[in-house]
Amino acid sequence: MTACRHPSAASRSSWSPRVAMIVAGLAASAALLPATSRAAVEFVTPVGTCDKVDTIGDGKDLRVQAGNNMRFEVWGDGIDVSPAVRVTVDDSNVDSLVTARIIRAHNGAENLMRGCRILKGSVEVEVDSPAEAGTTRQRSLRFRMPLGDESRLQMRAVPFSTPVWTFESSGLVQRPSQCLTKNIGTVVQDLNNTRMTITLPPGANSDTSNCELEFRTRVAGKLPREIDIWGEFGYTVTSPAHVRLVSGGNIRRVPPWQDMVMRFTGDVANIRGTRATRTSTLTVATPNPNRSDTLTLVINPPPAANAFTQACVCRNQTTGDTVNANDNFQCELRLSQQPPAGGQRIEFEVQDRLCVASGSPSVIYSSASGLGNFTAPATGTFHQIPFRAVGGNTSAGTACASRTSPVAHTLKFWVGARGAESGPAFTQCQIRIRIP
Repeated sequence: MTACRHPSAASRSSWSPRVAMIVAGLAASAALLPATSRAAVEFVTPVGTCDKVDTIGDGKDLRVQAGNNMRFEVWGDGIDVSPAVRVTVDDSNVDSLVTARIIRAHNGAENLMRGCRILKGSVEVEVDSPAEAGTTRQRSLRFRMPLGDESRLQMRAVPFSTPVWTFESSGLVQRPSQCLTKNIGTVVQDLNNTRMTITLPPGANSDTSNCELEFRTRVAGKLPREIDIWGEFGYTVTSPAHVRLVSGGNIRRVPPWQDMVMRFTGDVANIRGTRATRTSTLTVATPNPNRSDTLTLVINPPPAANAFTQACVCRNQTTGDTVNANDNFQCELRLSQQPPAGGQRIEFEVQDRLCVASGSPSVIYSSASGLGNFTAPATGTFHQIPFRAVGGNTSAGTACASRTSPVAHTLKFWVGARGAESGPAFTQCQIRIRIP
């Protein structure tokens, strides 16, 4: 019987590198040719992240925003070995308008350092579908796998929804505050904030004071929240010459299910020059031009009749709007037009008839009613109406003035006859009377 012969230590030593090389080669081959049972699409993420937006077997399709170059990453063992993809139709929209291409493949070793950081292959995919589509297109992306079979990823290309466009709750920002309307003109938003009506104040046509205008609008997010893959896109915006879109303000950079603010600047000189009512339409459209919405901007000219160009101001030359009892004060009024040769009648009302008196024979005032009038001469548009503060008691028996806490009193003025306490023909201001 022949004894078994064992290799010498030297022989064993010479075999070790060979064995190591063979094992390494087998491992590399296994990495390139994964088991057929595992070679399939497993999940989808945005490129370079591990936010799984769709997983095979989760009961839903991958939802991709319509348009070109919608990019995402598809993961699965073996998907990177022979990267190729084709598109098949799953609905009645039988066309070839949805296309897909693989732009980059990553093997498992590379993915250990990026994305999900797992030993699994992936491919970056770009899908094109018609931006002008009106209906969803259901398609399957079929990826070629290592042994020649295919793995299927079901997908929907979701069309753009009709945008909902409104003015912000404070849709017009004036810098400085009230520089356009001067506290007399108005800005009104109605029709669920889809219409803004600006009524210019008296004197606006000749106003050259510093003023910046910003119109703020809001485009509501309308694509469904469950959309998985989306990309930046630009709205097509049309607006009148006196309202200009802020550069780049039409680009949607937030997810399409979130609202975005779109800003416009106003041409102040153009708007102030309005002499007849102007009605303009602003339009916003998605990359699907059939999906659009509008806003209406109305600008009314200043009133034709004489009116106040700003709120009145009542002051004593020395003490300001806090007036000592029995001292004189003046209320300054600014008119939009110089009065005619016969003058412009100004009527007024005092909050408490016993706390204010006429300061000049030119001011007609009745302490019995608290009403009076003044005729502004044809000498310009700025006029001072003189009054005197009274320190007695009000008609209700309370004090008109106080030593410790000056008492406020309101004076109201109208161009012409007393009427509504609103609009450009009305203004009001206050003084406070104290006992020195």
